[in-house]
Amino acid sequence: MTVRFARLRIAGFKSFADPVTVEILPGLTGIVGPNGCGKSNVVEALRWVMGESSARSLRGGEMDDLIFAGTATRPARTLAEVTLTLEGTKGFGPQGFAELDELQISRRAERGAGSDYRINGRSIRARDVQTLFADLASGARSSAMVSQGRVAMLVGARPEERRGILEEAAGITGLHARRHEAELKLRATESNLTRAEDRRKQLSERLGELADQSREAEQYRALSAALREAETELLALLHARARQAVQRAADTVAQARLALSSREEAAETAVMAEFERRRRLPALREQADTARTALERCRVLAEGTAREEERAVTLAREASERLAQHEADLQAATNRLTDARSALERTQAEQAEIEAATATLPTRQEEAAARQEALRLELDSVERDLAALTETLNTARAHHTRAVEELENARARHSLSTQALSAIEVEVAELEAALPSDDALQAIAETAESTARAAQQARAAADESERLRAQRAMEVSVARSQAEAARQAQTEQKENIAQARQRLDSLAKAMQQAETRRAEAMAALLSPETLAHLRATENSAAQAAQHALAALETAEQARLQADTVLNESSRAAHEAEARHRNAAETLRTAEAALSRARQEEQVLAQELEKAHAEAMPDSVLEEARQARMVQENSLHQISQLLEQAEQALPARREALTASTARRTTLQTELTRLHAQAEGLDHALDEEEPQAGNPVSAQLSVDEQYEAALAAVLADGLDASTTETAVRGWRLLAAEAPPPLPPGTTPLKALVSAPPELERILTFTGLVSDTVDAITLLPHLTPGQCLVSRAGDLWRWDGFYARATATGGAARRLAQRRILRETRARIAALQADEPALEQAVQQAAQAVQETESAIARLRGERATVERALQQARTQESETGRRHAASRARLDTIQPQQERATAARLEAEAAHARAQETHAALPPVQAPRDALQTAQQAHASAQAAEQEARTQLRQAQARLQTTRDERASSEQTHAAAQARLDTLTPECARLREAHASEQTAFDVLAQRLATIEADQQAAQALEAATQALHEAEQTARQTLEQARLARQAADSAASENQHSRERAADLRGRLAGLTPRMAELRQSHADATEQVARAEKALQAAAIPAETEQTLDQLRARRQDCQTQLDATREERAALLAENTALATRRAATQAALADWTARAETASREEESIRLRMQEVRSEHERVSSLPDAARQQKQQTQQNLTEAEAAHAAADKARTAAEDALTQAGEQRQKAEGELSTAREALLKAEGRSEQARAILDQLLAESPPPARPPSSDLTEAAEGSLRRKITRLTHERDAMGPVNLRAELEAREATTQAETLATEMADLEAAISRLRSSIGSLNQEGRERLMAVFAQVDQHFQSLFTRMFGGGRAHLGLVGSDDPLEAGLEIYAQPPGKKLATLSLLSGGEQALTALSLIFSVFRCNPAPVCVLDEVDAPLDDANVGRFSTLLTDMVSEAGTRFLVVTHHQLTMAYMDQLFGVTMQERGVSRVLSVDLAKAASMVGQNDKEAPHVAS
Repeated sequence: MTVRFARLRIAGFKSFADPVTVEILPGLTGIVGPNGCGKSNVVEALRWVMGESSARSLRGGEMDDLIFAGTATRPARTLAEVTLTLEGTKGFGPQGFAELDELQISRRAERGAGSDYRINGRSIRARDVQTLFADLASGARSSAMVSQGRVAMLVGARPEERRGILEEAAGITGLHARRHEAELKLRATESNLTRAEDRRKQLSERLGELADQSREAEQYRALSAALREAETELLALLHARARQAVQRAADTVAQARLALSSREEAAETAVMAEFERRRRLPALREQADTARTALERCRVLAEGTAREEERAVTLAREASERLAQHEADLQAATNRLTDARSALERTQAEQAEIEAATATLPTRQEEAAARQEALRLELDSVERDLAALTETLNTARAHHTRAVEELENARARHSLSTQALSAIEVEVAELEAALPSDDALQAIAETAESTARAAQQARAAADESERLRAQRAMEVSVARSQAEAARQAQTEQKENIAQARQRLDSLAKAMQQAETRRAEAMAALLSPETLAHLRATENSAAQAAQHALAALETAEQARLQADTVLNESSRAAHEAEARHRNAAETLRTAEAALSRARQEEQVLAQELEKAHAEAMPDSVLEEARQARMVQENSLHQISQLLEQAEQALPARREALTASTARRTTLQTELTRLHAQAEGLDHALDEEEPQAGNPVSAQLSVDEQYEAALAAVLADGLDASTTETAVRGWRLLAAEAPPPLPPGTTPLKALVSAPPELERILTFTGLVSDTVDAITLLPHLTPGQCLVSRAGDLWRWDGFYARATATGGAARRLAQRRILRETRARIAALQADEPALEQAVQQAAQAVQETESAIARLRGERATVERALQQARTQESETGRRHAASRARLDTIQPQQERATAARLEAEAAHARAQETHAALPPVQAPRDALQTAQQAHASAQAAEQEARTQLRQAQARLQTTRDERASSEQTHAAAQARLDTLTPECARLREAHASEQTAFDVLAQRLATIEADQQAAQALEAATQALHEAEQTARQTLEQARLARQAADSAASENQHSRERAADLRGRLAGLTPRMAELRQSHADATEQVARAEKALQAAAIPAETEQTLDQLRARRQDCQTQLDATREERAALLAENTALATRRAATQAALADWTARAETASREEESIRLRMQEVRSEHERVSSLPDAARQQKQQTQQNLTEAEAAHAAADKARTAAEDALTQAGEQRQKAEGELSTAREALLKAEGRSEQARAILDQLLAESPPPARPPSSDLTEAAEGSLRRKITRLTHERDAMGPVNLRAELEAREATTQAETLATEMADLEAAISRLRSSIGSLNQEGRERLMAVFAQVDQHFQSLFTRMFGGGRAHLGLVGSDDPLEAGLEIYAQPPGKKLATLSLLSGGEQALTALSLIFSVFRCNPAPVCVLDEVDAPLDDANVGRFSTLLTDMVSEAGTRFLVVTHHQLTMAYMDQLFGVTMQERGVSRVLSVDLAKAASMVGQNDKEAPHVAS
């Protein structure tokens, strides 16, 4: 890896307010720090400068959120910039930077203005930066940037989303971008080709039209000649009228100029008034801003004094509450002391009575105690031996199991390494065979180079021919223009010269007036020295005001510091007093705790003796247990029967529900069918009321033939077969029917009908859908007809009817069929109804029997439960008494021991409290400091008030000097404004005078006619011929260049493909060679591990005699336990003899000790409370004065605030009045400017009319020579109208031809040239489309090859890393979802040790994290990036997995030379780092970076001088 990430500089990005530089050094670099201090901001800064465009992925709502937003003490930044320095970039940089060995890539964002990229200070596109990092296997979203949640996203991603990891590893993300660009170019080229084809068709049509237009042009020219005579007469008239209009327009212009002068003077006065008001406004605004600043400062001070007052009131209230509480505590302590002394006297009298009756216990108690102690010692010995033997046996079994597992794992690893080694050796051999030789690559490169040179030469010839063609076209254009100019040249007349002289005189007079006004304005200007003196005076006043303001700010700062010192002194004094109070309270608490501990120790000793006398025998408890077990067995039997019945009840209820549902469904269906049948009967009765028994009721026909039968019978369906019906069917004698046309089927064979319909059905033939019935009509005999399944009818006499005409008859046939089916369904359902009714009754009976049995069993269970409850209560009570006696005995003894330990601890705590109280410093020093701070605060307030007075005086002086300077500048500005207005006016008049003089000279010289008309035409013809020859040469050279370019592209593509394939094969070989060596080493290690595991299994065998010894010790322990229990029961019986006397004695002694301790405690508490009362009273007296002082300070601050608000209101009012005056002046100025604009517009209009009249005359003179004679008629409009009507009549005759293209011949030649050029361009476009499609195909092919090659490498690395991370198991990758690798998804299959093979989503959380990390590092091994960022990826891992993870990072540093940035909280991960960067937030909201070189720190540990490690901020 040649490119190196050297350093990262961050300024104004998120929490990094100050510039910070992070050196990205070789090895592992850790970034540590507490949560929320900005560690992830370092990673996000790196991603941002590498091209991240989504603010949401950087934990922001928009790009402005990435800029430092400010804190309580720091303002917000408007600019964020991150700079990344790369080294060794020669050959990798974008165009223009490829030869540089070091690049500084920076991204800068301004608030509200977006961001831009720069490389070495030069702007560059974001796409170029993103492509640069993509080519380096890096980027904002590459696999090398493993940010927070990346592992979880990989676990939860779909297989198609995981494919992006392989694409990054294969380095084809850049190919994707290039392919997308090629596709865009392809679509644009195809669109251009389509437009070119449309243009070619348009040109073809245009050429045909131009041929016809050329013939019409000849006829048009003949008619045009007839108009010239009439137009010549009209032209003479127009010339005379134009001269007259020019003279009138000149008079109007002179009047408009006089009106403009008066309006300019009025506008100048309005501008001066507005300038005066605008000059005064800034000073007023500055005064308003100063007043607002002072107001805000006073408001802040007022808030601070209000908080200080609240704190003082709170302290006073708390002191009062503490005083009241201590008074209440004193009264309660006095009451407790009185009660304790009374109870102590009563207890002492009772103890005297009990001591007279006390006797010693019998000698048998001592003997029983001795036997119990001997048995206990023996039992302890046996249990120790048994525990040691059990532990030895368990250890041996664990060793044996571990040895078996290690042997199995070693054999599995050996098998996997053997398979992987064989596979990689085969792959290496295949790659070496497929690698092309250097000679073949050189030959292909030479071919590509020669074709490229030929293409360059052809292209140069084409460019030269194209340049020659363009030059010839330019010459044709120049010749054409010269010929046109020669035909249109004209001369001027003497009358025009006279009019020009008159305009010259008018302009000279206006110019003289403007120069006079300009000289007056220049005389009114002030000298620069005067203006400089006024400005210097104002600047000195402003500096004095600034000094006064600085002095005020200094005084305010001093006063704020005095406030801070005062607050700190007050807090220190309060804290010192609180420490004294706490130490005294701690001492009192320690004394009370010591007294309670001694009393508790004495009481527990007495209760221990009492518990020994109240033990209960175990036989009573055993009898209660037996009674309870009898009742439980009875309850268990009844519960089993009840459970069986309850389990059967839901099934029987479900059977009843199902039977009832089936019956209900059948009844519902019967009801629906009956309704349907009635509805059909009703409908048929309404449609066939007159037919008693219609034939439609007697027919039976398949559904597919209903439409055909309805078409044949039509209304006959409703007719009856009875003779009494109004209409009906009669039975006729049978006759042999004539044959139907071939390909038809008699309808009688498809329908079951009454015999009356036999004849019509026999005479009707059914035709299939594939037969054309029209062709069969000639073959029908009288009476026959044809019908289709859809209902189309054709009769023998030519009548036909479409299917829509027989809808009613078909519907009635369908209703008849549905009615028959419904009645059949009703009969079937009615037959099933009795069986369903019987099933419902049987199910209901079974449910009723089961519910009765459940109720009976529940009654029996309740009876047994009550008996069991009584037995359990009796057993519980017996067990409670037995357990209480045992528990009391077992509980009191450790309590007595803990009480002794508590007494010792209380004595130690009491000694420490005494030492702490004695070591406290005196309280007087903080109180003296508080008084000094109060005096300094008063002095600071006085200094601030003096500075404020000086500032007001300085501001008043500054306002006076500003007014004087503004007045002078107003006079100067007014003169300057007049001068600025008059100077361009004079220049304009001079320019107009010079222009008129030039026009006059030109008119005087324009007397000759054009002499070179014939020469211009000949030059045009010669230039056209030369252009035609140059275009033919250009087409030939372009075709040759296109063919040479195609050959060069083909050779270059072949050369590029060969080189890339060779590089790919060499890269794969280079990647597989170390992998093969690693696998060979792994195979040797696995073989050695198998041998070691077999030896360990043999050494872990378990001796057989160990089990026998264990059984013997267990039997001995049981015997000792039985004897010890018997001895305990004997001793308990002896202790029960003197229980009553011992109980009374113990209770009396406990009560005596208790009341004695209580009396002493109450006495000490009373004395302690009295002492605290004195301290609390003194504190209350001191604190009660603080609120008054705070209120005085608050009143002073409120007074200052009121004055500042009044000053701000006055300044704001003055500013508002000035702004209103400025608005009014602006309106007056706008009004004057509007009038001035109107006057100027009037002048411009007059000048425009004059120029228009002059232009008309000039146009007439330019278009045609002056008439040789004056007009024969007068200059009235009637004469002009007569001439125009004559011209109109002639023009109408010419226009009757319609539009005529006089340039048809020239346009035809141009269209032919365009068509030829377009054909050449279309050929170039088709060649470009072919090249683009070939390029896209090559990119896809290259992407598939590189993706599959990387997939194999990633899979191998993944299998190896998975086994390494898990210490065993196996895993592999698979492409799923598509056969195309570019569209397939990536699925992960893993089998951790001891589990089955599963996909990633089925693993546990820790296993998913380890598997995802294995995949990420596998990808990274295939395509190592210069830098890799890991953001807290070790968070879900335990210590063992963190160790494997850190070791893997160390190995990857040595393998690929990658520089790692690791954000972590784990101490074990930090131990592996080469250097550490600590991110801190000492100032809230602002991050800082501290660096520690761990190697230098480790080397410094052994030095004698014990210097601090190298730490840089």
